[in-house]
Amino acid sequence: MPYFNLVGKIKMDLSSIFTRLAAGALLTASVVANAAVITVDNTDAGFSSSGLNLSTYEPGYFGDNYMADTRDSAGDFGLWDPTGSSDWVAGIWKVEMMWTSGPTRADNAAVTIDSGSTTSDLVINQLLNGTVWNDLGEYSFDLSGASVMIDDSNSTSGQNIIADAVRFTFVSANPSAPTDVPAPGTLLVLLGAAAAVFRLRRQ
Repeated sequence: MPYFNLVGKIKMDLSSIFTRLAAGALLTASVVANAAVITVDNTDAGFSSSGLNLSTYEPGYFGDNYMADTRDSAGDFGLWDPTGSSDWVAGIWKVEMMWTSGPTRADNAAVTIDSGSTTSDLVINQLLNGTVWNDLGEYSFDLSGASVMIDDSNSTSGQNIIADAVRFTFVSANPSAPTDVPAPGTLLVLLGAAAAVFRLRRQ
């Protein structure tokens, strides 16, 4: 291979390797920096609802108050959307929900967790474990379109659903296809070749 072609190829290969290494370092830094906890309360901009009323009747709520439906109406829901937070990134997040205790709570409240591309349906008993964070599992979320919704589609007449707060805790990045990373030793080989060319040039 002509001298100048060899030098050019080595420069291109080294540039490509350093670019990939830098990208990998930035990705790692991003994941670490975004090991966040996002809490969406019923008074936050990320919360929306229909058919629910503000209440402070039962103690132990998160923030200033909570929301409850009217027990005998249909189509009531509360929805928490964490994507407005600057800490939100695509990845695997742990989801927890808090509600207040009370004798009229729904024992079969429907919860839908929307990852942005798939949904998971749960049934929770709000008669139990009030005023604490209840673990709903870990889910792989997209960058946008993520939400958690509770509704009264399963609820028995006379029971009410409670919408207080949902907490999202970052666990890890989503699994992805292997990146095109140079094989071990490639950088050393290219650096050795560059050194050899430099020696030839000086002779």
